[in-house]
Amino acid sequence: MSDTETKPEKAAEKAPGIRIVSRAHEGFRRGGHAHPADATYPADYFTAEQLALIENEPLLTVIVEDGAQVPKTSRKK
Repeated sequence: MSDTETKPEKAAEKAPGIRIVSRAHEGFRRGGHAHPADATYPADYFTAEQLALIENEPLLTVIVEDGAQVPKTSRKK
């Protein structure tokens, strides 16, 4: 490799987030958001209040990925 060539940059790793799986119909609404069948959002996408509503909805499964920094007040006890 010559001095003028550069190595390709390694792709940035995706930050951990919140995965939400809906067992209801496509576009099921909870927490002010229409949920597709399966989607992953950045950890700071929802407010603590929105996330609490989503987590307490039986038709939605919330999977917080390891390392995701979510509002502390939103987690179920």
